[in-house]
Amino acid sequence: MRNHKNLMFWEELIRVLVRSYRFATSLPGNDQFALGTEIKRQAVRVRTKVVAAGSIESPVESVNALDAAYQALKEIGSSIEFAVELGRTKPELVADLLESLDRLAGAVFSYRRSMS
Repeated sequence: MRNHKNLMFWEELIRVLVRSYRFATSLPGNDQFALGTEIKRQAVRVRTKVVAAGSIESPVESVNALDAAYQALKEIGSSIEFAVELGRTKPELVADLLESLDRLAGAVFSYRRSMS
């Protein structure tokens, strides 16, 4: 069993997920319900899937959990980009967050590859 807190990217992952969650709660009314709920749900999903990958004994199931975490990171980024396209935020305000999400998706993907 691997301890998820020992992952090189764990602390950054938590920081970025918290930022994403807070961004979601800052959206205006209707957008907070639709986009915000999706971003928050995916942020929780990333965390739980990375934790699960470290606690699952089956390598295949661990890889599947990491695939789900990777996909959820991409979905968070897509939802934030959509908020920009809708004019709910300015691109320069979320550029760093989007870069961090992409970097973390790459880290999760690399971790996943190391397990297969």
